[in-house]
Amino acid sequence: MTNHRRTTSDNNGDVDALELLHAEHVRLLEMFGKLSDARTRHRRGVEKKLATAACEALTQHSRIEAEIFYPALRAASNIDDLLDDARIEHQTLDELVVELSHTDARNADYRNKVHALGMYVAHHIREEEAKLFPRARASGIDLIELARKIARRNAELEK
Repeated sequence: MTNHRRTTSDNNGDVDALELLHAEHVRLLEMFGKLSDARTRHRRGVEKKLATAACEALTQHSRIEAEIFYPALRAASNIDDLLDDARIEHQTLDELVVELSHTDARNADYRNKVHALGMYVAHHIREEEAKLFPRARASGIDLIELARKIARRNAELEK
């Protein structure tokens, strides 16, 4: 995964939207890494708790991107192809989360679904950060203000 630091400094030290989303990506990857470790160690009780937390975090992150980040990019730039791909990837992730929530943790398919979800999350994050983030940075949108909107929406969803 690439590191997307601000190219321009902000006097207030505010985090921009890409930094904020990157931090969420790192958090999700860490959660799925812990989940994979629990899977490897055959710790089903821990695995179920971690999977539930990871799915909740992923669902919230997906929602933020779909409600705020993608529409802002769609309005500011001509990258509809990348945004359409990202939207479809999010739909697939959401479907996997729902499917996982309806699968008993004792079922062998549960572990396979968790693994597939983790792999798909990692793929989506790589694609987004490698292709979409640079285009977002070049689009000219106010990434600081966008980060504020994302932070406010995250706070609302966490209540």
